[in-house]
Amino acid sequence: MFFSSLKGQGPHSAVRAMALVRKRLLVQVGAVAGEPDERFPAAFMRLVAEIEAALRKEETLMEAVGFPNLREQRRDNALLLAGLHHALAQVEGDQPATGRGALAALPDLLSLHRFSGLAVLAAARHGERARRRVRAAGPARSSGARARRE
Repeated sequence: MFFSSLKGQGPHSAVRAMALVRKRLLVQVGAVAGEPDERFPAAFMRLVAEIEAALRKEETLMEAVGFPNLREQRRDNALLLAGLHHALAQVEGDQPATGRGALAALPDLLSLHRFSGLAVLAAARHGERARRRVRAAGPARSSGARARRE
């Protein structure tokens, strides 16, 4: 995808990229849902691989902007992927209904990830404000404030 072109850009660019990737994934979900049963397993497998790659890259972006809840996000992503892999095993075992059920839930699950993007922005803003306060305070002011607290 195009996440690598975002290196060195701000959190707004990262969040926009994450949103675009989610929209593309939702389009793919719709396309896979329309596949006939004989082509469904291969299409579902490709979709799961795309979701894995997208989540991995989102985590990389979150780490780059200092997202404070990255561990929890990774846990949530792992749960989503575990469910998809379970469904994929069922689909490969000639039970496409399980995969179709997972597809029906995916739009809502992927939409929950948009809140992650908002959290990334909030964390980045908080970090930037803290850096500005430290710069504005300067070394003399910040050490004086520290001395008063002690």
